[in-house]
Amino acid sequence: MEEDALKFWSDFERETGERVVARSVGTWYEEGNEERGVWGLVILTGASFRFKYLPSENWFASMFKAARKGSARTIEDITVPRERLRDLVEPPRTLASRLFGSAFPRFTLSWNEGEKLRSESFAIDPSTGLLPRLREALAANKP
Repeated sequence: MEEDALKFWSDFERETGERVVARSVGTWYEEGNEERGVWGLVILTGASFRFKYLPSENWFASMFKAARKGSARTIEDITVPRERLRDLVEPPRTLASRLFGSAFPRFTLSWNEGEKLRSESFAIDPSTGLLPRLREALAANKP
């Protein structure tokens, strides 16, 4: 299993030409669907922020998939060059949100996409160190 993970990350770096700085399993909450996100990998490289969708085909997920046949959608990966990152909003984690909320803290990341500012919400494993590295990337973009 560990060999598979090492191969995955080695292949990722070779295919993208980017060195991975931090990574985490996480959830992307699409605008308008704030309650049910999609799972994937949240990746920060030396050149970009990425969300790589990982389709789940476990038996439990497949039961719900069969029940909502007509609502199939295509989920595209997100890739944002680091220089386009603009803002990171991390809501404070209260005692109640720690006890009754998600184990993974949510944050909203904003970036320039053409002439518009795009914002998306994510949740990641806080033990991975990705959020501090993302804060550093954003600080480097501030004038």
